[in-house]
Amino acid sequence: MNRKKITITDVAKAAGVSIATVSRVVNHANRVEPSAAKRVREAMHSLGYIPKKPKRPHAMIALVVPSMENTFFSLVVEGILAQANRERETLMVLSSEGSAVQEEENLRRAAKIGVDGILFCPLSENSSSLLPALFAISTPIVIIYRHDYCDYASHIYYDNELGGYLATKYLLKAGHRQIAFFASFWGDKPSVLLNFHDRRLMGSYSSLDRLKGYQKALNEYNLKIQKELLYSTGYTYESGYAMTKNVLSSLCDFTAIICCNDSVAAGVLQALREQNIDVPRQVSVIGYDASYLSDITRPALSSIHQDPKLLGRSAFEQLQARRRGEGRADVILKPNLVIKSSTGQCETKD
Repeated sequence: MNRKKITITDVAKAAGVSIATVSRVVNHANRVEPSAAKRVREAMHSLGYIPKKPKRPHAMIALVVPSMENTFFSLVVEGILAQANRERETLMVLSSEGSAVQEEENLRRAAKIGVDGILFCPLSENSSSLLPALFAISTPIVIIYRHDYCDYASHIYYDNELGGYLATKYLLKAGHRQIAFFASFWGDKPSVLLNFHDRRLMGSYSSLDRLKGYQKALNEYNLKIQKELLYSTGYTYESGYAMTKNVLSSLCDFTAIICCNDSVAAGVLQALREQNIDVPRQVSVIGYDASYLSDITRPALSSIHQDPKLLGRSAFEQLQARRRGEGRADVILKPNLVIKSSTGQCETKD
C-alpha cells in the first residue's frame, strides 16, 4: 500500500496556520512571526515534508563568517576551502562584515537558495532563534567557534575558557595581581560585562568564555575580579591602541594586560611604547591566536595559540559527517600558551 504523499495543506493543518504562512516559511519570506515559523518547521520535520530545492548540478554549502578582514576568520575560511577543494564541494562564502543585520540577511539568503549544509560562525546570540525559523531540523548545520548555540546543530570550537585561564594563571605565577582584561565583541556588546555567568550568553561570545577562565585563575589565588580592570574593545589594532590610552588616562593601576587577539595586543604595545612604558619590565602583555603578528611585534608577543586552519578543516569534516547522517557530536579543540618576550616577572610590590 502506497503511503499518502504529504502536502503543504497537511503541514498547515498540523501547524495550525494558513497555507500561505507555510509557503512564506518554505520560501524564507520575512513576514512570518517566529513562533509560527517554528511550528511550521516542526510540523514539516514530524510529517516528513521536504520542499523542492532548486535544481543544481552540484550540492551547495553555505559558509557564514563574522568578517573576512579579521585574520583569524580569513584563515578559518582558508582551511575550509582547502578541504572543500579536496572533496570537490561547492561553497558559497558570506561575510557578515561585523554586522548583525548583514548576518541575518546572509542566513536568509542561504535559506532561500536551499543550501545542502551550513557552516556558521555567529557574531552573537542574536541569530540563535533565527536558525530554527529558517532551516529544517534535518538541515546539516555546524556552528564554528561557539558552543551551546543551537540545539540541533553540531559545534566545533576552541576551549576559550581554558585559554583565558592559561593566560591569567601564567601572569599570576609571575607575580602579577592587577591584570587588565580586554574583552572584544562584534557590533553590540553585552550591556553588562560581568553578566558572563548568564549561560544564555556564554557560548555566543568567546570573550565571555575567556573571562570565565580569567575568573577561575583569580579564584585559585583568592582574588576577586576588579570591575575597573575589565574593558570592552573591538578586534582591531586601533581599538587596542585607543583603549590603552583610555586606561592610562584613567590612572588605573595595572601590571599586565590580556588581549582578545594579537592585533589588539599590537595596538596596546604601541600605546605603551609612546608613553615610554617598558614591556615587559613595567607591564606584561599577552595576545591571543599566536598569529604572525606575535613574531613581528617588538617585543615579540606572548600569546594563546589556536590553529584557525585546523578549525576550518575540522569544521568541514564535521559537516560532511552530518550530511552522511553520522550524528551530532561536538568537537572541542585545546589551545596552548606560547611564551615570548612581552611577558615577565612583576616587579611591582603588592
